[in-house]
Amino acid sequence: MRLPSRFLAPMSALLVLVSLVVPAGAAQTINVSGTTNLAPLVSTAAAAYEKANPGVTISVKGISSGAGIASLKAKQVDIAMSDVAVSDPDFADTILGVVGFAFVVAPDVGIKNLTQKDAVAIYSGKVTNWKALGGKDEKIVLIGRQIGTGTRFVFEDKVAKTLIPIDTENNATAVINKVLATPGALGYSATGFIDGHQSMVINYEGVAPTEANIRNHTYPFATDEHLYTLKTADAAITAFVQYVKNDTAVLRDNGVF
Repeated sequence: MRLPSRFLAPMSALLVLVSLVVPAGAAQTINVSGTTNLAPLVSTAAAAYEKANPGVTISVKGISSGAGIASLKAKQVDIAMSDVAVSDPDFADTILGVVGFAFVVAPDVGIKNLTQKDAVAIYSGKVTNWKALGGKDEKIVLIGRQIGTGTRFVFEDKVAKTLIPIDTENNATAVINKVLATPGALGYSATGFIDGHQSMVINYEGVAPTEANIRNHTYPFATDEHLYTLKTADAAITAFVQYVKNDTAVLRDNGVF
């Protein structure tokens, strides 16, 4: 990825700062686990961090918010990535920004907007055909994420409870690909994974999931993104967390505003 020149000077200064925090030649492995929504951007940041700090290795695994939090609590990882806010006296919370989740539909459904009332009816099984919402005469096929993922939690917390069986996928990209390939499908995904598929995106409550609407909290299907560490984490771990937080170019490129 080629970054605009206005980002290069701040990033260079940040890398110098990080290199002062972690002594040259210091050998350390930092293990990161959690939401698949943050894994790509944290991996990108980790590559730059490792280059600036020889001897530091960062392992990033995207599984789910719940798995990351559980692993941090068990001291199996150093950093947990989460779509969900948790309260734990042993954790330090760094908020990276806000991420929006877009509803995506198959090309044949004929719907441009979904209300919360519509979503509740669909995910409770009361509405099963797009025709009932003004769309095509097509059965609604639901594609989503597994229980335990941050995406599923945010959906059920902010939009609707899932009261009927749905098809589940392991990550946002898989959800989008499945919706694209399935007639009548409806799914939801973090907006950072939508690139190239904008035609699948519909409004929610009459609001488009644009950067501006997500950033100013006009778009309602959104959440803060978190990096959690133990409060006892050493300087190298907290330095990397701050590096990610301050890497605004990578955050924005991955839909975190």
